[in-house]
Amino acid sequence: MKKLTLTALRQQIFKIADEVLLTGEAVSVERNGKVLLLSAAAQLNKSKNLKLKRRKLICGDVESLHTQKVGEWREPKNLL
Repeated sequence: MKKLTLTALRQQIFKIADEVLLTGEAVSVERNGKVLLLSAAAQLNKSKNLKLKRRKLICGDVESLHTQKVGEWREPKNLL
């Protein structure tokens, strides 16, 4: 683990941040006798929806989609 002072971190913050993200190795920073830790955050689990395969939902002519009869509404039967 790399150890730095706050002044050194301030002078090279972008370079050090890129190194931490690239290598995954944390950097400790000393400030007033206390130690701060700069490390990459753990990756969050991606949503299951993002892992789904992309599928075609419309097959056929898109222009004729509004004329397709999908079902019939039967109000009394559907309200029961």
